[in-house]
Amino acid sequence: MLAEDMGQPSIPHEHPDARNFLPSQFDPRQSFDLIICDGQVLRNHDRAGYRERTEASRLSLAQLTLPLDHLNPGGTMIVLHKVEALATLFKHTKFHAKQSSFYMLATNIRADSEDAKTAIERWKVQWKIATFGTDNDNCEAIHLDMSDIEVILQEFGPKLIKLGRKIWEIQASALEKAPFMTQTSSS
Repeated sequence: MLAEDMGQPSIPHEHPDARNFLPSQFDPRQSFDLIICDGQVLRNHDRAGYRERTEASRLSLAQLTLPLDHLNPGGTMIVLHKVEALATLFKHTKFHAKQSSFYMLATNIRADSEDAKTAIERWKVQWKIATFGTDNDNCEAIHLDMSDIEVILQEFGPKLIKLGRKIWEIQASALEKAPFMTQTSSS
């Protein structure tokens, strides 16, 4: 768990995972032109019970924060994601067709912009809350973020639908043909 890279150099001794947090793994000067983020929480992923509700958020936040913090201006990110992000989307018609995830390709990212720096700091705060905060703290942080959704939908809703339509068609087609969707008739 990359606490120091996420801006948390000291870990409370009473934290259940205190000894699992790692010192910084990235040199602050280390930067990349291409970053691939393919992590996701799996059902068989071992984790402490207290992390159940926040693990997916923690992983997503770390996967966006760390790469953006080390991406060269104009760089590219490929992210296993969902339709809430504006970029080029790709979903293979055979592999992972039934899942709601797909690959998002974002190019020419302005990683050195003020917006990117603000996002990085915001995501680090959210990660800290999801990692060290209470369920109440996390719910409050999520609730505050929800106000942004209205603005995003008003401004980008039609574009989100346009980007997502092909992805959803592939998923719907795969689900229609999925073995668990076929009915067996009894004679």
